[in-house]
Amino acid sequence: MLIIGLTGGIACGKSAVSFVLRKFGAWIMDIDEITHKLLMPEGTLFDIYVQHFGKYVIGADGQLNKRIIGEIIFNHADERQWINSVSHPILLNYTRDFLVDCANRGKKLAVVEVPLLFEAGWEFLFDEIWAVQIPRALQIWRLRQRDNLTNQQAVARVNAQMPVEEICARADIVINNNRKNRSNIYKQVTRALNGRFSFN
Repeated sequence: MLIIGLTGGIACGKSAVSFVLRKFGAWIMDIDEITHKLLMPEGTLFDIYVQHFGKYVIGADGQLNKRIIGEIIFNHADERQWINSVSHPILLNYTRDFLVDCANRGKKLAVVEVPLLFEAGWEFLFDEIWAVQIPRALQIWRLRQRDNLTNQQAVARVNAQMPVEEICARADIVINNNRKNRSNIYKQVTRALNGRFSFN
């Protein structure tokens, strides 16, 4: 089984690459999706966040107010470090369970989408690390459009992460998502897999 860690900066288009990898039969785990579930009122991380930040981070709907928490963690490095310290061990257990399940099912290709792969020190989990790359200006623009942020808010979120250039320098494979074109991504993924896998 080939295990790929898929990473890249915020709003770089990791999900677009995952979509193409699914065409090659990949089983994919998205760390952001798991984190979202754990932050729901019944999730493991919900109570941890409330105990740490206080009840003011709970919105009128009873769920965590992502905008308030986002402002905290993207503008305070110490809080960001705390969140990573409590969430990464939990997420690592989920990832290991996912990979064991893939192996038990005889899957040939497993992909884990991890935004903070290098920051978390998870390189040891993967046979290959793929990074998705776009120019910084385009990244900020996409983030503003996606999350309805001001330019200042988007820049703070981008600056809070490892620079895309460093991520790509440390990766085994770099996928360029400049064109926002799935056919272009498909060609790059096909070259990267180099005939090792075919459609289901």
